[in-house]
Amino acid sequence: MKALNLSLLALTLAGAGAFFVAGCGGNASRPANGQPTAKARPETPADFKDKKNALAGNADAIKAGEGLYKSQCVTCHGAEADGDSGAGKALSPPAGNLRAADLQAMSDGYWFWRVSKGGVGANISGSVMQAFETTLSEEQRWQVIAYLRSLPAK
Repeated sequence: MKALNLSLLALTLAGAGAFFVAGCGGNASRPANGQPTAKARPETPADFKDKKNALAGNADAIKAGEGLYKSQCVTCHGAEADGDSGAGKALSPPAGNLRAADLQAMSDGYWFWRVSKGGVGANISGSVMQAFETTLSEEQRWQVIAYLRSLPAK
């Protein structure tokens, strides 16, 4: 009985210690400056890896992409494409910040893969992002990407 009580006490103290460390910034996902670390992004599949956006920097494509973004993406990713929307925050995991510097640094192929396949089709754990490969033409998907790449990182 005494051994059981000591075991329970040890578990209680270990749990309290973990709670204290997590509450005091011991979370490994945040560095000392308090900013979240970059998300680990999955590797781009080989059949998307070398794709390039021929519409990158094209003013007409960016304008068309903005319209498509507003009609297809804003509900989850927000007006500023930073994931700041009620619907996007309610998702688990929440909708991503499409202006995050690490995402902006990803290849055109990565972007095209994610827009085309969504979360489930790209086998992104927990993501409910819809696939747009049957909703938007290839040109429209590149237009959305051109628009998102034209936004400054945030």
